[in-house]
Amino acid sequence: MLAIEQVLEYLVHFLVWPTFFMLALALFRMRLKQYVIPIIVSTCIMAPAAALLQSSELIYLITIIQPLVFLFCLMVVFHFKFIHSIIMIGLVFIYDVFVEYSYNIVVAQFNYEQFLLITQNEYIMQAFWVTFINCLTIYILTKSRWGFTFISPRSIKARSETLNIQKKLYVSAMIFIFPFSMIGLCIFLWNELFLVVLSVASLWIAIVLHYCYKRELLD
Repeated sequence: MLAIEQVLEYLVHFLVWPTFFMLALALFRMRLKQYVIPIIVSTCIMAPAAALLQSSELIYLITIIQPLVFLFCLMVVFHFKFIHSIIMIGLVFIYDVFVEYSYNIVVAQFNYEQFLLITQNEYIMQAFWVTFINCLTIYILTKSRWGFTFISPRSIKARSETLNIQKKLYVSAMIFIFPFSMIGLCIFLWNELFLVVLSVASLWIAIVLHYCYKRELLD
């Protein structure tokens, strides 16, 4: 029975993580068909790593380790620049954090203590929910052609008038990593700080999104 549960957990991870990579690509209007192999390879790296972390005693480091593995995949497998990978991680992960936590708060009937328990101990149904919302979002982005175009795996020199906005965007993206990485610690160790840290991370990703739009408008 335990073996069946472990197999199910691994299958869930192989289901959900491709949608993370696909969403990252769709947000920047890249053709998913051109990245089929990198998506498969990255999923084969990300899924086992996330599954092992989920079942280990280091689960409180989930919002630190998972983004680092995701970063490795974007840089090594997809060949994106470091700072571009950070921007993609920020937008994708905070979006899916809200998708998952919104589901949890509804299931917990808006009870904060119950919400924390569900977030700490359950993730299979949440994974199906996140997968569904990601697929729906990818479909909408692809059909409507929404998203940004300034990220490319190729080295493209920015025009002089975009450098100032680009610098602010990069600094904001780097600063975002700190509050986001603290979310996992707050869920499992510092419950009383969770809402504060999540609010700070959300505010900062809004700043990143703001500069993404300004950067896009200058191209």
